[in-house]
Amino acid sequence: MKEETNDINELIIRYLDGSAELEEKVLLLQWLKQSDDNRDDFIATRDLWLSCNAVAGNELEVDIALAKLKDRILQEQGRMERKSRTERKTLSLVWRWTQAAAVLLLLLGIGYGIGRRSEYSASEVIVQNQLITAKGSKGKFTLPDGSVVWLNSETKLTYPDQFTGDKRSVSLEGEAYFEVAKDAKKPFVVQAGEIDVEVLGTRFDLDSYSSGEFVQTALLDGSVKISGKAMKEPVFLKPNELFRYRKSDQVATVEDAKVGLYADWIKDRLVFDNDCLADILISMGGRYNIDIECPKQFAASTRLSFTIRQENIDEVMEAISLIAPIRYEMKNGKVYIIPK
Repeated sequence: MKEETNDINELIIRYLDGSAELEEKVLLLQWLKQSDDNRDDFIATRDLWLSCNAVAGNELEVDIALAKLKDRILQEQGRMERKSRTERKTLSLVWRWTQAAAVLLLLLGIGYGIGRRSEYSASEVIVQNQLITAKGSKGKFTLPDGSVVWLNSETKLTYPDQFTGDKRSVSLEGEAYFEVAKDAKKPFVVQAGEIDVEVLGTRFDLDSYSSGEFVQTALLDGSVKISGKAMKEPVFLKPNELFRYRKSDQVATVEDAKVGLYADWIKDRLVFDNDCLADILISMGGRYNIDIECPKQFAASTRLSFTIRQENIDEVMEAISLIAPIRYEMKNGKVYIIPK
C-alpha cells in the first residue's frame, strides 16, 4: 500500500478521475470510516465534481460544464478559506483535473461491500460507479465487460468496477441503449425499477424513467428475458418486439413494433423522407425525452420529409407546423399536436 502520508485530497481527485488504484481506494474507504469530518470533506469535493455532470458531446457543452463548475468553486471558496492550506489545494486540483475529464462521473458509495470488520483486504472492496447525463445531453460508454451503452438525457447507470459472480448486474434510472458483449456463462442483468431485463448478448433499448407511466424494452436482435415481482411469469422477447409494463396497474404487454425507432435518439441527426408521422413522433420522443401526443388516425395518414440536426423541440415543432396542417401546444412537459 502507498504511504499514508499521500495527500488525501489528491487521492480523492484521483478516485473521481478514475485513475486511483485498488489499494488507493481501500485507503480512501478506511479514511472515510475514521470520522464524519472526513466524510463531509469528501462530499464537498464530490459535489464540486458533480456540478459538471454533463456528458459533453461538443465544445460548447464542455464550456458550459466548466462554467458551471467554476461558479460552484467560487461559491465554495468562502468555506474553503477557513480550511488549512492542504484542504484549499482541493479547489485548484478539481479545476485542473476537470478541464481534461468533465464527461465521466465516478462516484463513491460509502460503506457497501465492507461489513463490520476493522481490517479490510482489497478483495472485499466493491466499488460502484455511476454514469450520469444532464438534461439535454447523451453519451456513449464502454462497460468493464466490453458492453457498449448509450445514455439518454437525465439518466443514471450504476455498475461495478468489475463484474464478479455469475451475473453482470447494472442498475438503470432513465433510458439507455445497450449493445451487450456475449458471455453465455454470465448473463447481463439490468435492474430497472420494478423489472429486471436479462440478456446474454444482444441489442436493445430500455426506457425506465421514474416519472414515466411505463417501463418499456425494444429488442433489436438476440433474446431478452424480462421478470419482476409483480409479474406472474417471465416474458421472453423476440427481435422486433416491444415490451411495455404499466406501473399503475402492473400490466405487461408485448407487441410487434418498428423497434429501431426507439433507438433513433442515439443518432447525431434524424433524416425523414416521406415517413409516417406516427413513426417520426416515436423517434422525436426519444431524442427529446418528451411525450408527444397526436390523434392516431391523423398521425398514421400524414407523411413528412425533414431533417433534425441540433434543433430543439420548439424549433422542430414550429417547422412541422409550417409544412403540415397542425398546431401544437406544450403543457406539463408534453407536446400536444392538434390537426387543423
